[in-house]
Amino acid sequence: MPPRPLKLTLALLVVVLLVAGAAGLAACSGGSSGGETPADDEGTPKPGGTLVFPLPGEPVAIEPLDAQDASGLQVAHQVFQGLTKWVRNDDGVLVTEPDIAARWESTDAQTWVFHLRQGVTFQSPVGRAVTAQDFVDSWTRVTDPENQSYVAYILAPIGGCDDRGYQTDPSLGLTGVTAVDDLTLQVTLRYPFADFPATLGHPVAAVTPVDYIDQVGAKAFAKTPVGTGAYAVEAWRHEKEIRLVKNPTYWDVEQAGWVDAVQLPIYDDAEAMWEDFSAGELDCSQVPGDQLPSVTASPQAADAAWTAGSWPAAAVYFAGVNMTDATLGASLDLRKALSQSAAAQAVVDEVSQGVAEVAGGYVPTGIPGHKDAQNPYAYDVESAASLVTTMGGAPTLSYWYDVNEDHRRIADTLAAGWAQAGLTVKASEYEWGTFLEKLSRGDKGSGSQLFRVAWIADYPSMDAFLYPLFQSDQSPSGSYTFYSNVGVDELLQKARATTDAQQRQNLYAQAEKLILTDMPAVPLYFYRYYRVVGPRVHGFTVDPMGTTDMRAVWLE
Repeated sequence: MPPRPLKLTLALLVVVLLVAGAAGLAACSGGSSGGETPADDEGTPKPGGTLVFPLPGEPVAIEPLDAQDASGLQVAHQVFQGLTKWVRNDDGVLVTEPDIAARWESTDAQTWVFHLRQGVTFQSPVGRAVTAQDFVDSWTRVTDPENQSYVAYILAPIGGCDDRGYQTDPSLGLTGVTAVDDLTLQVTLRYPFADFPATLGHPVAAVTPVDYIDQVGAKAFAKTPVGTGAYAVEAWRHEKEIRLVKNPTYWDVEQAGWVDAVQLPIYDDAEAMWEDFSAGELDCSQVPGDQLPSVTASPQAADAAWTAGSWPAAAVYFAGVNMTDATLGASLDLRKALSQSAAAQAVVDEVSQGVAEVAGGYVPTGIPGHKDAQNPYAYDVESAASLVTTMGGAPTLSYWYDVNEDHRRIADTLAAGWAQAGLTVKASEYEWGTFLEKLSRGDKGSGSQLFRVAWIADYPSMDAFLYPLFQSDQSPSGSYTFYSNVGVDELLQKARATTDAQQRQNLYAQAEKLILTDMPAVPLYFYRYYRVVGPRVHGFTVDPMGTTDMRAVWLE
């Protein structure tokens, strides 16, 4: 994909910064403890009741135009639907499946034809059938530069968009999208992109009744938006709660949801959320990092009043390398030694209480095509020390991170591990804005050497990790590594144009292996979502994008 708007990339990094501890990105579960993925619930689902599901903050928005944060995306996924959806399969992998589109095809990964289902209708008070023109209108609204959608870049591959996802000529509209008839949508992209259907599971690509928005006004719609999903917005009391109710006219009767309503109280910190859960006021909760060790040992866990577990997240934490640096960029042996002596397991144990997963590459567990143990320079401190000795030692290196206690602890743990191999690394912290400004300079001024980076994907694909982070044009603002490899670029481009999923994933895996062989970034850990749920909740899961499908949840 083309470059993201800078502010969006940074916003995603902020999200990770705020949840670098185990509690936030480390999830509510139903079956096991520690770092395991819970087993599916047994029993016969029962309809009825109100699920009380806390949100970790006031949403920026809950409708497709601007839904971007964890809370807003959680709500939007229940209320809105697009052509495709993301489904966590039995192996825990998040795959892309048909939703409002019954099927689609493309012979060249650039021109796509989507065939819509009959009988899909908007919620009350709109109530009418969804047509292909509704998708044209919805996407045109998102990409209209006057609306300044924060997440429009997801649609940037579509013809008529610029790299930000805004229309290049608003007078012409979104030229790459055409309603062939009521149930057929043709989409022409600016370049081949075989994973395009996967991007359409993001709420920004969901269908909205634009005629109704024009009628009631954008502000009124933003407060009580109308989609096609199993649950509709009854009320949004800002900074207090959002309430969803079951959509009685939902088109997908086999997945219409079990609970009658979902109450979503809004919290500004995990401590308050945990206190209310402990008092029996919530059905699930995040867990503050300092509370994690006591959860599995609690009386509630022992008598099954609580259950805890974790799921893989589409997020990775790594130590970036400035490949333009005269010392690190010029020495593969030094980068090898850094990777082989990076104490990733110690970081996981120290910072996430063992919840996170040591990363064997850049593409996390739960993403289609993920492969274990891709890193050719896995942890081996003796080999690292031997390399350093062969090199005749190494100069003192710098490691930068933004001000945050968890990042400081990670830096200290890494520095201690590198010291065991004979590498001296001095850690320095900077305020967030200064940190990013310094990283973006590359080799200008006092350039970076090593630095912390975290990345959350926007859609479940290997492409979402490899292309924006390591493609030559993207790496200066994606991973800040300034990495460039013609062979990697060619593999990524070939993968994007390959319509066969298995072949495409193999190409991405080859590219990942080649990047790791160059080691422009030392993979440290994959995040996991850790949650605790109460005794009456069943069918609860968290997918790698951090979303719980409320349709699957039922109450005892």
